[in-house]
This record gives sequence, structure tokens and C-alpha cells, in this order.
Amino acid sequence: MKKNARHIAAISLGVMGAGFAATFPIARLPIGMVLQSGFEAGLVGGLADWFAVTALFRHPLNIPIPHTALLPRNREKVTNALVTAIQTELLNKESIIGKLQNVQITQRFIDKLKEYLESEPAGERISLILAKLLASIPPEKVTGVLAQEVRSWIREADSRALIERLSGSVLESGYEEPLFQAVLAYAERMAVRAETREMLGGLAMKALDRLQLGGFMGFAVNAFAGFMNEDKLGGLLQDFVLSLLADLRQPGHAAREKALDAVRTAIRDLPDNDRVLLAAEQWKVNIAEGEDVERLIGNGVKQALNKLSERAADPEYCRTVIIPMLQKALKAVSGREDWIQAADHWIRNQAAVFVEKNHGMIGRLVKENADKLDNDTLIAMMEQHVGKDLQWIRVNGAVCGFAIGIVLGLLHLVTSGG
Repeated sequence: MKKNARHIAAISLGVMGAGFAATFPIARLPIGMVLQSGFEAGLVGGLADWFAVTALFRHPLNIPIPHTALLPRNREKVTNALVTAIQTELLNKESIIGKLQNVQITQRFIDKLKEYLESEPAGERISLILAKLLASIPPEKVTGVLAQEVRSWIREADSRALIERLSGSVLESGYEEPLFQAVLAYAERMAVRAETREMLGGLAMKALDRLQLGGFMGFAVNAFAGFMNEDKLGGLLQDFVLSLLADLRQPGHAAREKALDAVRTAIRDLPDNDRVLLAAEQWKVNIAEGEDVERLIGNGVKQALNKLSERAADPEYCRTVIIPMLQKALKAVSGREDWIQAADHWIRNQAAVFVEKNHGMIGRLVKENADKLDNDTLIAMMEQHVGKDLQWIRVNGAVCGFAIGIVLGLLHLVTSGG
């Protein structure tokens, strides 16, 4: 297009020159004088505009005429003027920030995201995004962060409150009875063993030997000991223990109820038991400083990431599960005007801070890019974008000059009386 305009400008100048030369034979005639005046003015106007347009970019005919090649000679001034115009007029900070104030950024983003989620390829694309995102997560770093937080939580946990909550939960759920039953079952398994009978018999015989009673009581005890041995005493005591355990197993038995009340009281008093609190504190330290925390969390993180990766790799899962979840979340957010306004306010504030800090980069970027171009490249670029209009100045100069010359020729003809 620029070449066509330049070609037309050259033709217009050639026409004016040819017309001027062609009118010399008839210059004495009135019509010839008028036409020659028109072509002469058109030639002068075309040459003058050619000189002016050319002088913007280079020396006409490569002759170093003063005040020509204006753009190369004043390149720094032109660049600075362009930077100033962009920063202070076209893209000033106030206009950018003001424009952001009228844009509903969050709502537009939500609407676009809703529209995208309803499109056919959304499942495949979200699957790819999730797969890449999950693959980029380093399990060891996640494990380290989580382990640090868990250890910190364990150290800072209130032991008394934890024990109180645990004991309260046990009592509210009635777990003291299954616990009591388990203790009774263990006691019965221990009581029926032959080793237990022998131990009870031995302890009883030693106790009798240590008794030093006088009178009738001493005689009775000695007589009883004479009839007994460790096996018999052990059997008696074993039967007694098993009978007692059987009573404790009977629902509603007085001994059972007293024992359960004692268990409940003991559980209820656990938070105030100094020994239990001390043991809980030591347990917290052991857990926090041990390697089990990081190992367990690491295994959990790896399993979770592997499971998520498997599901994320399935576009159908994304379409049937992930996308409905996202749509539900977007619907919930769309109904919260306060959330949207808060998000817009935050985005605008961040954008204002960014513009405030980096607005000067716009001018610097324009100047750096302009400085990278040599004079020939810069001139070629400007001629490419504005050369067409400049070439039409030459055409207009020739045509306007021709018209003015005709008018002046007619005036000269009228005033000369010829």
C-alpha cells in the first residue's frame, strides 16, 4: 500500500513536470498561459512537499542540507517525547487505576470459568492440568511441612484438656463397661492357670508362717496350717478369686456395680492425676521427637498423591466429579456479593500497587525497544506505518498547487486584459 501511494505521488509529480514542459509551445495563448501556470504551481508544490516529506527521514538526494534528516538527528528528542506521551497521557497511572475501578474482574472471571466448564473439552484439559499439577508436587516437601506442623501441634497440645476430653468421651459412650469386661476376662485367664494356683498357695503359706498368734487363735491357726499345704491353699484361693470374678460378671450384682463406680471415678479423675499428666507429657515428647510421625505422614502423602493422580488422569472422572464440584463452588461464590466485592477490592489494590511500582517500566520498555533499532530500521518501520499518508501529502501538494496555479493564471489573464 505504501509503494502504491509512493508510485501515485511520483506519477503526480511527473504529470506536473510533463504538463509544464508541454505548455511551452502554447504559452503565448491565453489557455496555454493558464495551463502552464497551473502545471508550474503543481510542480513547485509537488517538489516542495517531496522535499518536506523526504527531509523528515533522510537528506534529499543525499545532500546534507541543513535542517533535513530530522528524525535521525532528533531521535533522542522524539523517543523521549513518545515515552512522555505514553506515560503521562495515554497510559498514565490514574487512567489505568481508574479503568480498573469500573471493571467487575471477579464476576467476569467466574462467568468465563462457568462457560469454559460447560464446554466439551473441559474434562480433558482439566485432567491434563491436574495431572501436571499433582506431578509437580514434591511429596518430601509436603511431608516435611505437615510433619513440622503436626509435631508443633503435639508439643503445644494441652495434656489435661486432651485427657479430660478422652475420659469424658469414654464415660459418655459407656466404654468403661467393655473395658471392665476385658479386664475381668484377662483376670479369669490368669486365675485359672496352674502357675497362679501355685503362686497363691506359696504366698498363703508364707503368710501363715509369719503369723505369731497366741492362745486359742494361735492353736487354731497352727492346726489349720497342719492340715493344709501349698496346693490346697492355692486351690482354695483360686476358687475364691474365680467366684469373685464370676460375681463381678453378673449384671446388677452389688460387687459389680461398686467396681464399675470405682472405674468410672478413676476415669473421671484422670485429668487431675499428676502421674497421668506427667506420663501424657512424656508421651507427647516421645511422639513429637520420634520418626514415626514423619514416616506415617510420608506414607499418607504418597498414597494420597498417587490416588489423586490416578483419578485426575481419567477425563471421565473429571467430567463427572471434578467439574460438578467446581460448578457447585462457582455457584456458591456467585451468590455471595460480599465475597465478589472483597475479591475485586483486593485485586484492584494489588493492581494499583503493581502499577504504582512498575509504571515507569512502560516508558523504559518503549525506550529500550526503540534504542535497539538502528536509524535505517526505525525509519523503515515509521515509513511502513505512516508513509502512505505522507506520500499522499505529495499528491495533495501537486494537485492543490495545480488548482491554485490555474486560479492565479486566470487572475493574471483577467488583470492583463489579454
